[in-house]
Amino acid sequence: KGKQDMYKSYSMELAGRTLTVDVDRVAKQANGAVLMHYGDTVVLSTATASDKPREGVDFFPLSVDYEEKMYSVGKIPGSFLRREGRAGEKAILTSRCIDRPIRPLFPKDLRNDCSVVATVMSVDPDCSPEITAAIGVSAAIAISDIPWAGPISSVNVGLVDGEIVINPTLEQRAKTDLTLTVASTADLVAMIEAGGNEIDDETMFNAIMAGHEENKKIVKFIQGIVDEVGKPKFEYESSDPMKEIEDFCIEDVKKALDTDDKLVRDEALLPIYNAVHEKFDERFEGNEGKIEEIMYLVQKHVVRAWLKDEHKRVDGRGIDEI
Repeated sequence: KGKQDMYKSYSMELAGRTLTVDVDRVAKQANGAVLMHYGDTVVLSTATASDKPREGVDFFPLSVDYEEKMYSVGKIPGSFLRREGRAGEKAILTSRCIDRPIRPLFPKDLRNDCSVVATVMSVDPDCSPEITAAIGVSAAIAISDIPWAGPISSVNVGLVDGEIVINPTLEQRAKTDLTLTVASTADLVAMIEAGGNEIDDETMFNAIMAGHEENKKIVKFIQGIVDEVGKPKFEYESSDPMKEIEDFCIEDVKKALDTDDKLVRDEALLPIYNAVHEKFDERFEGNEGKIEEIMYLVQKHVVRAWLKDEHKRVDGRGIDEI
């Protein structure tokens, strides 16, 4: 077999340039990795996750790193400092632009450490490495076994001589009146970052929608790759006590809330709170206040479900009554 047969390569056209995804070419020990080419820009994107959840955290431990290497633009650090320095401002801001659309798509109760790294290998000035990295990260997580509700995609949108341009070239970026980044899922715009020269509302809306339409094509392209080579998502131990507490008391909470007298409601809720504290206080030692927060959310879920599904308000009034 030749080298080409050792990995799979997928291509599509994006704004008149070729976008290519190489799978299983490098970083094979990562949960998911792709080498992204956009024009002559090349970015290695990897996604890794720990086997077990991190102990003692009540958040999802995700880190996103966009790493610019000086060799990618043909420079080698010289003089006294012969190593790469810390991430520059642009790299940090790019990491955030990648983080924002991907983070909400991970399960809220996942507690496994997850690290996403986009390393810029070479840069074509006409093909943004930031956009290449964002699409690469999406593809890497999507084909990995890490639970995730993606893919997403991201494009730049410019306004050159009154015309909307997707992923403007270096020359077009020099005279654009709009610098817009749009990230989307298959259905929705997930993130917008923009700077512009007095753009009117209609033009701005059209630019966002143009970016969204382009993103939908890229998401479909990535999904096709996932369907062919994607790994099954791993099972994980849910670390969300919310569901456990809700399952334990929601039926009792429904009965307690089903009255239009607030005093009666509060009185009926008291023994439920006591029962929940008795069962879960040990788990929340030193942070018992979290139980109060969860109990408030359980009541909120019940009230919202009544409003949405039964058009019923907790105090007995109809949906159209003042």
